[in-house]
This record gives sequence, structure tokens and C-alpha cells, in this order.
Amino acid sequence: MCSKNFDEYEKKYFPKNETPDHLCKEMKKFIAKAGVHPSVVEYGAFNKMIGFSAIAVDDEKTAINHLIESHAVLHRQQVSLRYKKTEIRGNCGYNQKFGVNPSHLEFNVDCHEGPDSLKDKLAELPKEWYMVQLTQPYNPGKWQPENSNSIHPLHLTVLPTGPEAIAPFTITIPASDNSMYDLCQDIKDLLGTNKSSLQAQYGNHAMYWKMRQHQNNRMKNAVKEMEYKWLREWRILLVADPLEPSDATREIIAVVDKLVTDNRLMSVLSPKTMWLLRKVATSAGFLNKVEIATLVTVILSGHKKLAKNIILSIISKFSLVCQLQQEKRKTTVLIVDEEIDYLPLEAMEILQYHPATRFPSFHVVYAMFKEHEDSIIDGCKTVKINDSSGMGIVNPGDNLPKMEKRLRIFMDYWLPNWRTIYNILPEEDGLANAFVDALVNHEVMMYNGHGSGIHYLPGERIEKLRVKAAVLLFGCSSVKLQPIGGRFPPYGVSNQYLIACR
Repeated sequence: MCSKNFDEYEKKYFPKNETPDHLCKEMKKFIAKAGVHPSVVEYGAFNKMIGFSAIAVDDEKTAINHLIESHAVLHRQQVSLRYKKTEIRGNCGYNQKFGVNPSHLEFNVDCHEGPDSLKDKLAELPKEWYMVQLTQPYNPGKWQPENSNSIHPLHLTVLPTGPEAIAPFTITIPASDNSMYDLCQDIKDLLGTNKSSLQAQYGNHAMYWKMRQHQNNRMKNAVKEMEYKWLREWRILLVADPLEPSDATREIIAVVDKLVTDNRLMSVLSPKTMWLLRKVATSAGFLNKVEIATLVTVILSGHKKLAKNIILSIISKFSLVCQLQQEKRKTTVLIVDEEIDYLPLEAMEILQYHPATRFPSFHVVYAMFKEHEDSIIDGCKTVKINDSSGMGIVNPGDNLPKMEKRLRIFMDYWLPNWRTIYNILPEEDGLANAFVDALVNHEVMMYNGHGSGIHYLPGERIEKLRVKAAVLLFGCSSVKLQPIGGRFPPYGVSNQYLIACR
């Protein structure tokens, strides 16, 4: 499902004199010849191109598999290499603890049925999760400086979980029509200059807070543009389903089902179409009336009479559907392409009251589930804690005295039994060991200092651990993915904690 705007994008980047089917076959041959560890950049790009081509010929299953496979290629290779290194060190007599098992990351893109298929893996995952993947389409011009930050279409793939879920599906959202404002460029500029703006000298407090207010307003405007001009009405696909449908939810779904049945179309419409109609009806409180009409018309493009009746019925019950905004919902699991990881999706108004988390790829989500499966209950990992289960590292660089003062008061009152370290300078030998102790011997580790703490405990050492603690990093840009140069995707400490099973 895509729009005319995407058709224009397809014509721009699709090779001339090539049919999608032929292009798919040629790219699959190239990938097959690449060996066990293909080039990260090319492998990801080719999988996006295959997904792109499959969408063009309406082969949705193939498209979804290859869009999933295009995510986090570098990270998955590093998981495999780290595991192999750990095995070798273990064989040499070193006492080693393993991180993520790379076998959990394996995924057969050509398999649509059976134990290795996406369908079966999704059925294993908790039904309390609501998973959505956002993928930047293949764009050969993105390495050109003038195109690197520009607005682009998005492949939005819904991956329903649990044994009774419908099949996954993908929708391509076109780029925003607002040529006067590039939100991607603005967000990158804002993030890039944030640190220097905070460290600059200001004549008085008023000037400093004026700068902060200006930054906040820029980010709010960018998030608003992303939500209402880019994702538009399709933003409701980020809204998780209710954990337990209320009477109001069941009532509005019954209205839609009755209208479809009365038109004798229940057996004609696909499960995907019915799911989307129910989604629009139960999430209409997040939309305006024009957006509701647009969505229903697109979903039922060949059934104008039914579309009109459903639109009128939803609008007539608008006060009822608005009540559904506050329902207790499943956890939204956002799988975000590394190239667009900088987008603050969780800040959108539509996710304001929703639990949400993000991962770089479906492979990593599934691997984390398998690693912690025994302790996951109703979709949540359970951790047994007591008053002394946590450890805090506060102001290790001794350059944030006001923050340290506030946190001392907080920790002394609320968490007096935690082991909390204050004011240890980086040259002291015990700090790296204290980090390791916090990560492997405690249930919670809290870091309050500059950055993510990797200048005290390098990311390479984190990868070699089996992290037990739930890690709370409160430094600026602590989980930001950083550019590493060339055509490689950005990388950050969050990837290294994932390698260590956190």
C-alpha cells in the first residue's frame, strides 16, 4: 500500500530498463555469492532494494522479510564476532561469560513457513507487545552531502505478535510535501550544536534560558512536523492495541463489523483490511475528521459506499472513541532503522501516554526475548529487587557539583542502602572495576555524569561482560548513535550493551 508520491520516488531511483522481478533475482544472486560475512553497507542496501522491488510487484511477504533483514547488519556481525572471540578465549583457559547467542539472530529471508520463518518467530513473542518497524527506503543519493539529511519516504511495517495475530504487513508513507522545511536537517543540526550551545558562555541567566527555550521550541516544531506532516494519519499505526478491550472498544468494533457484514463483504475483505478498519475506528480519537475520512477511503478504495458509511458511523461516535485514548495499552516496540535513529519518535503527542521502547532490528528483539524468556511474564521482564539491589555512580568526573548535591539528598532519603559512589576521578584505578561490579553483580546500575560513561569503562569491555543490571544512563546523549565515518551506519554504546544482553 503506497501513494502516488512514492511512485514518483520509485521512478527516480529504480534502475531504467529493469523489471522488479529481474532486479530481485540478480540482487539475490549477488548476496548469495557474498559469503558468510558480506559487506555491511552493500548487504543492507541490497536487501532494501529487494524489498523495494517486491513492493513494486505486490509481493508483500518478500518485501517484509528483506526490509527486516536490512536492519542492523553491522551490529549483528559484531555480535557473531564477539561470541566467536569469547569461545576462542574460553578454549585458551580464560574464564569467559557469553553475551547474546548469535544463533538467536539467525533469520531465513526466503522462508515464509516453518520454525525459521518470521511468522513462527512472531508467534513466539508475547502478545502484550505491539511491534512496528520504520525503515528508510534505499536511496543511492544519500551519500551526497546535499541529500544526506533530506526528507524521504518511510516503510512502516506492522509486526503483530502472539499465536493468534494476523500476518505482518507494510505501508509506504511518502515524504512530506512541505518543501520549505526539512525536519531531518533541522533535528540533526539541533543535536549537532546542542553540546556547544550548552557549554558556551552567557552574560546572564536570562540569556542562557532564552537559548534553552529556543532549542526546546525548535525540537517541538520538528516533532510536530514529523507527526502531523510526515506520518500524517498513518501515525495511528504507532498506537498499541489495548491490553484488554473495554466495552467501548468492543462497541465501536462491533459497529464496523456490522457495516461490513451488512454489505456482504466480510468474506471479501482481507484480514489486513479488517484489522486496519478496526484500528482506525478504535484510534479515531487521535485523528481529526478529515484524517479519518482519508484513511478509510484509502483502505476501502474499491468500496465507496461502505467507506462512506463507516466514516459517518465513526464520526457519529467521536465522543466515545475519544475516551479510548486513555486505555491501558500494550508496549509499543519501535524497530528503527539506524539511519533514522536520531528521530525523537517517542516524543510524539500520540505516544504521550503509551509505554514505548526501541530496538535496531527485529533480530535483536527476538534474541533479547530468547535470552530472557524465563523471566518474562505478561510481556515484562521481572526483576527481584530489595533496598540494596542497586548501585549508583554519581559525578565521577567531579565537575557537576550541583547535580551531585541534589542527588546526594535524593539517594540518602529514598535509596540509603544502595552502594553509591561520588566524586571518584577517572585516573583512580577502582572506577572501571566499580562499573563492572555495578553491571554484573547488581540488579540496577545508575550512572549520573557526562556522556554514557564509556570514557571510564570502554564499550569494548562492556561487550565482554554478561550484564545483569538494568542500566540507567542519565548523561547527555548517552545512548545516541554516533557516525563512525564513511558509508558505515552510526554506532553507539546502546549496541554494546545489547551485545552484553542488556
